[in-house]
Amino acid sequence: QEVFTAYYGQRLPAATPYRSFVTWLAGQDRVAAQRAWGAALDGFDTPTLVGSPASTGRRGVESYRISEEITRSLTELARAQHTTVNTVLQAAWAQVLTWLTGQHDVAFGTAVSGRPADLAGADSIVGLLINTVPVRANITAATTGADLLDQLQRAHNDTVEYEHLALNEIHHAVGLDRLFDTLFVYENYPIDAGALLGVQELAITDFSSREYNHYPLSVVAMPGHELGLRVEFDTDVFAVADIETVIDRLRQVLTAITADPARRLSSIDLLGEPEHDRLDRWGNRAVLNRPESELVSIPALFAAQVERAPEAMAITCGERSWTYGELDSTANRLAHYLASRGAGPGERVALLLARTGEAIAAILAVLKTGAAYLPIDPAHPDSRIEFVLSDAAPIAAVTTAELLPRLGMSSVPAIDINDPAVMSQPDTALPAPAVDDIAYIIYTSGTTGAPKGVAVTHRNVAQLLESLDAELALGQVWTQCHSLAFDYSVWEIWGALLYGGRLLMVPDAVVRSPEDLHAMLVSEQVSVLSQTPSAFYALQTADALQPEMGQQLKLQTVVFGGEALEPQRLSSWFDSHPGLPRMINMYGITETTVHASFREIGNGDVESNSSPIGVPLEHLAFFVLDGWLRQVPVGVVGELYVAGSGQANGYLGRSDLTTTRFVACPFGAPGSRMYRTGDLVQWG
Repeated sequence: QEVFTAYYGQRLPAATPYRSFVTWLAGQDRVAAQRAWGAALDGFDTPTLVGSPASTGRRGVESYRISEEITRSLTELARAQHTTVNTVLQAAWAQVLTWLTGQHDVAFGTAVSGRPADLAGADSIVGLLINTVPVRANITAATTGADLLDQLQRAHNDTVEYEHLALNEIHHAVGLDRLFDTLFVYENYPIDAGALLGVQELAITDFSSREYNHYPLSVVAMPGHELGLRVEFDTDVFAVADIETVIDRLRQVLTAITADPARRLSSIDLLGEPEHDRLDRWGNRAVLNRPESELVSIPALFAAQVERAPEAMAITCGERSWTYGELDSTANRLAHYLASRGAGPGERVALLLARTGEAIAAILAVLKTGAAYLPIDPAHPDSRIEFVLSDAAPIAAVTTAELLPRLGMSSVPAIDINDPAVMSQPDTALPAPAVDDIAYIIYTSGTTGAPKGVAVTHRNVAQLLESLDAELALGQVWTQCHSLAFDYSVWEIWGALLYGGRLLMVPDAVVRSPEDLHAMLVSEQVSVLSQTPSAFYALQTADALQPEMGQQLKLQTVVFGGEALEPQRLSSWFDSHPGLPRMINMYGITETTVHASFREIGNGDVESNSSPIGVPLEHLAFFVLDGWLRQVPVGVVGELYVAGSGQANGYLGRSDLTTTRFVACPFGAPGSRMYRTGDLVQWG
């Protein structure tokens, strides 16, 4: 009407001056506004972000329509719930954000007109009064669609009179620099079609507007018989196909909540069958329906290797070495002695020993009795040693005269590994233990800080090595660099000794010296090196300082584990050593028997800032789940759960903790379990 009035030369009424709004704004209670927004966002501590601050790609725009049937259902639901269509749309968008981010307490921005109802003439003020304010949705497993609508409506009622507060002040009120990076706006201002017609057949036939914001994703909903959606997005973050998927998810949620507002939102599965199939394939879900492999215990596997090549070299430790036959005889004598002292299936024997060939023989001896070995690192403080001995209650502790005082006041009987009585025992083998007997108890602090004993069976170790035999050439010359109380040592020891390799016991002083370790790798012609990434970075530096020596390396495989790998730090190694060795990143946790995944790292990975852990080993299955145990889509962060036959029996004497970490698996057979790792990952 203003256009037509001006066109026909008529005088327009004076607009309310902008200073009226400034005066009104200055009179508002800023403290009350901050308090209201602080209450609305109380407990919100993780921003809801779909992009990164560095994303500055080209802006894309796509338009979509929501069917007339769904649009009509939105209006009916809003009327039945005594709320608005805008609130229904906000509830649906919040649910889509939980799918996009894996979070259940989410926030997004919405635009408000900023023209206060209690300011006379506010609608005629010339100027931009629009403000962006947050909308928060805190969704639990029990929240229904109706519950969420009530929650959003109450939050709106509590903050509507404070929508004038600037977004940066809201950030300050809640102590966060960012709250969200998506917008959802409902353009509900009325358009009078009759107002577009003038007299003398003059009419406005078309009009358009241009808007811009810096957020990587914004959606504008426009009312009509078919709800219209205009989506603006950062093309560095989203492809058009991604946006189509987002809108398809929005349609699914709208259909679900309008059909049954009493339905729990956590029961709405936004993944289609093709997506589930892809995730199941990547995660190796099919393994959960396969029968267990026919496996035997560690002593049985070792005995077969002794029979094949008794004169082959098994262990090198300084100036001393053991053939497979000698190692077997040494272990058998100690096994007989331990058995006479009560060692057997269901029992535990502590090993307080330095990393030597004798320690490996002691491990094998305990396993031959059917008992589980309990490794204790002499470098651990007295308090830890005392705790482990008290908690695990071993029937004996094998140690040396030098280390005997470290047992302190413990009542555990001590056995000197060098006792002449051991040497007088027969060197014949004891009956092999059952494959499902416990092989070892390793204490790990994990995320709780309290040491807990993880019980792992012979089957688990045999299964691990069988799976990796298909990926790696086991045997060869292996280093043993890690504490026997760290489960990485299990992989180092048996990857060599159960496959005919030679195990090189690397002295602690050499482990701590990258230069000396580099020289030993060359002199001993080591084939397989297992390292934490941080230790390898130091070795890489030593290699760069000795390029001629580095060319003499015979490494076939480097296995990373124990911490997150940064592939970009391997660039210089790939330049110096193209081809070999293979660089393998293996994610794992003690509770799933050392290693759980396999990913070969190549030169193409050095540009990445992520730490790729690959796919599960063939006997395991991976599920990346949200807090409601729903699979999350590709690219969305979730918690990793590991299922399959490599899981530990649980925590020694901690049934309460076992039940919270080893939980029922909804993807396998009834009664199956999966381990909740606590690690956040994403498929990509």
